[in-house]
Amino acid sequence: MTEFPRLVSIETTNRCNARCSFCPNNALARERSTMDQGLFEKIVEECRAFPLPAIEPFLNGEPFMDRDIVPRMRHIRERLPSTKLRLYTNGSLMTASRLDLMQDLGLDHLFISLNTLDPVQYKEILGLELDKTLANLEHLCKRADRKKIAKKITVRMTRFEDTALAEQDAFVAFCRKLDVKPMIVGLFNYKGDIASSLPVPSYPCEHITRLDVLSNGNTALCCLDQEGEYGWGDVRERSVLEVFNGERARKYKDGQRSGHRRDLPPCGECNLFWPSFSHLSPGRTIAVLAQSCAYFLRHRPSGRRAPTQKKS
Repeated sequence: MTEFPRLVSIETTNRCNARCSFCPNNALARERSTMDQGLFEKIVEECRAFPLPAIEPFLNGEPFMDRDIVPRMRHIRERLPSTKLRLYTNGSLMTASRLDLMQDLGLDHLFISLNTLDPVQYKEILGLELDKTLANLEHLCKRADRKKIAKKITVRMTRFEDTALAEQDAFVAFCRKLDVKPMIVGLFNYKGDIASSLPVPSYPCEHITRLDVLSNGNTALCCLDQEGEYGWGDVRERSVLEVFNGERARKYKDGQRSGHRRDLPPCGECNLFWPSFSHLSPGRTIAVLAQSCAYFLRHRPSGRRAPTQKKS
């Protein structure tokens, strides 16, 4: 049976202007590159052959480092009008002039990774100046055509082990003031490459239902496989659906759905905690629901959570 991805993520560039302390993009071994326009259009056209719920022109890198990101988003909107278009950005390059170009684009969801409101911490975490990013965010939120640029806006904070409740509360209050949705999540361990106290779940990961295409056309296992070491194939040689339904893809999907996530490298060392209920039997669905609910109740990987250690 042919299976369709719930999401296709296209890495139009793996270049980034930030140096986030918890992100493996800092040590990326792959060549820094921007995707060829012909390859980009090939991927988009192949996505027209099946019902695709969502698409994201982003993976490893800052999308606004791609000088053609806005026309590329317009191309997606024109060719896939029924597919939700989402974008993740650190917001530092989302200037007023860029926002002018995005008028009437109508992103379905714009995610902005802010992480902290403390300028010193922001500099330490991202290597950028907070005031410039805040100015971009506030300009977007004050625009009369804000909804035409993005229907929904979510501002994200990565919660570290020592992130104080007061800091999390201040972040939520800031988001409410700007009338954007706050999102607080714990730190992923990027297949064990980054230190994180959250344990590895036993239930299937939602990332087995997406296809992540790197800037050179190779695919990654997921967004945490930054080098594409465990990819499912090359979309320069095969179609999007052929790669998504290939032998490598089936190995990971079948293994996780049958309860063997921890036996699959690198999934057995990765603590990405969002569950997948796709293509499960009724009994397995109930089991995965119970496992994921227990995980979220015990470890609270998203939302506010008290720090587990004092700040030094």
